[in-house]
Amino acid sequence: MKRKINFTDKVYLYSCKTYRQQEVTTVLNTLFDKICADNNFTDFQGKKVVLKPNLLAKRAPDMGVTTQPSFVIAASEYFSQKGAEVIIADSPGGVYHPTLLKSLYKVCRMDEAPLAQLNFNVESETVKWEDKEFSIIKPLVEADVIVNLARMKTHTLCDMTAAVKNLFGSIPGLTKAEYHAKYPNKKVFSEMLVDLCLANAPQINIIDGVIGMEGEGPANGSPVKTGVIIGSANPFAADCLCAELMGFNEDEVDTVRISRERGLCPSVNELKVEGEQVSAHQFKFKRPKGSKNTIGLIKILPKFLKKKFEKKVPHPFILQEKCIGCGECARCCPAETITIAEGKAIINYEKCIKCFCCQELCPQKAVVIKKLKVN
Repeated sequence: MKRKINFTDKVYLYSCKTYRQQEVTTVLNTLFDKICADNNFTDFQGKKVVLKPNLLAKRAPDMGVTTQPSFVIAASEYFSQKGAEVIIADSPGGVYHPTLLKSLYKVCRMDEAPLAQLNFNVESETVKWEDKEFSIIKPLVEADVIVNLARMKTHTLCDMTAAVKNLFGSIPGLTKAEYHAKYPNKKVFSEMLVDLCLANAPQINIIDGVIGMEGEGPANGSPVKTGVIIGSANPFAADCLCAELMGFNEDEVDTVRISRERGLCPSVNELKVEGEQVSAHQFKFKRPKGSKNTIGLIKILPKFLKKKFEKKVPHPFILQEKCIGCGECARCCPAETITIAEGKAIINYEKCIKCFCCQELCPQKAVVIKKLKVN
């Protein structure tokens, strides 16, 4: 891959109140013009432009989980008109297979972008980044340009998912579980996400904040009307501003803190924000229960207290009345700690690493996170 990230401190912030196609297209065309200029992109003729949406699971766009089709339509029209070959590609949670991709695209309405090809190639390649190796889906490896179309959401494990976390979708299917097992806590997982983003090198990054998600994100939270779109050539700078708008402090989101410490983006006060005033779009997103820092605090407790408090940190719980025993949680569990017995999912908490993949991917919303309760 020859792509490179422009580590600019320039971020664009524009209002967008609805998902009506004309309004989204107008804002995105402005953002694409500016970000392409920042990257010195002048010729797309014959180039392979891959749109990387957030297709976490088969969820209709109006649920606030996946990328809105209006964003994909606007992007496909913009780059197709410039002579590019436009491809939509992502790997959702679960099995990565052409038949399942076809169903995913239909439910997420990705087939509404007639000028873009839908990817059905489920091959992957090993990409090296410094001392790490990543298995990345082939369309992203072969792309000349990656257009990263993320959503503004809270995340149970990582606090926030936006431009950087969206690149976790470059890992094919169930291989994601291997990464959760290899990087079993928030800090090391966030380090990996920063490296993975660098390995993918998305040059155009858009964060949909027209309607964000708070609480039990990235799949089971509540909608928040924020009415903004963020764009940047630098995914780390885009996330830095996104965290600020969502009400996180500068060190609260590990991927933002790590990227700042590595010199990949400046602090939020040093960002060059063009468009809207940041002060006009300040929110306080409700945090996911599973992202409480209390989980990390347990590590420093004496051994005789660890077991007592370990059971009281946020854990995933199965709502038996909602569980249909489909087995999706068991298939996606990195620690292989979930089994299906008598048509219901059962979690072995002795092995649970609290990655919350089960809560994220359960199609029935039968997994909830319980609050920390310490007497």
